[in-house]
Amino acid sequence: MNDSKYSVLFMRDDRDVTRYRVSPFWLKMFIFTQVFLFLCAAGGIYMGVRGFKVNADLQSENKGLEQRLVDAEVRLERLGNMEKILQSYDPAELQSLLSSATSELEEEKEQITVDLNKIFTRVDTQQVGVENLQARIAGRKVSVSFELNNLQASKAVVGQAALSFVKKGGESVSAKTNRSDLSFQIQRFKRIQTTFLLPDGLEQKDLFGLRLEIKGKGGDVIFAETYPFYHILA
Repeated sequence: MNDSKYSVLFMRDDRDVTRYRVSPFWLKMFIFTQVFLFLCAAGGIYMGVRGFKVNADLQSENKGLEQRLVDAEVRLERLGNMEKILQSYDPAELQSLLSSATSELEEEKEQITVDLNKIFTRVDTQQVGVENLQARIAGRKVSVSFELNNLQASKAVVGQAALSFVKKGGESVSAKTNRSDLSFQIQRFKRIQTTFLLPDGLEQKDLFGLRLEIKGKGGDVIFAETYPFYHILA
C-alpha cells in the first residue's frame, strides 16, 4: 500500500494514450505549491494596492504642507515689509496716525445699520411653494437643493431663484451661483440643485443662514424666506 501511486492519463485523437504514474507525495506537493503561489500573489497584490494608497495619501499631505509653507512665507514677507514700514515712521507721527484711523473706524461702525426687515421678511404670493430646502457645506463648497411647486394649476410658472448668505451680524452677502441652475419653467413640480463656492473672506463660522428669493417672469419677488443653517444643514 505504501507504494501506491496515482495514474495520470493524457489522451489525444491523433496519438496513443500516455500514462504517467505520480506518487501521492509529489501530487500533494504540487497542490501545496499552487496554493502557496496563489497566496503569495494575493499578498503581493494587496501590498501593492496598499502601498499605492499610502503613497497617494503621502503625496496629498506633502502638497498640503507645501502650500502651507508657501502661505507662511508670504505672510512672513508681509510682516517683514510692515516692520520695515513701521521702523521708517517717527513714533509720535505713527501714534497720531493710529489714533486718527481708530477714530474713523469707530465713526464708520456707528454709521453701519442693518435692515433686519429686509433680511428676514417673508414674501409669499401663493404662486410657488418651496419645500425640503437642504444645504451642505464641505470646505468652501456649498450645495443647495429644494423642491419648487407650482401653486397655480392653470398655467406654468417661469422665473429665476437667487441665493444669499446672512451673516451672524445681520449683513447679507450674495452667493455667486450658476444662473442656469436656478432658472425654471414648471407646470407642476421641479427639484432644483446647485453647487457653488463661499465668497472670498467668508467662513462657515460667520454664517447664520441662507436667504432664498424667487422672482417671477416680470422680475417681481414672488417668494422669499430666510432659512437658519441649523435647520437646513444636512
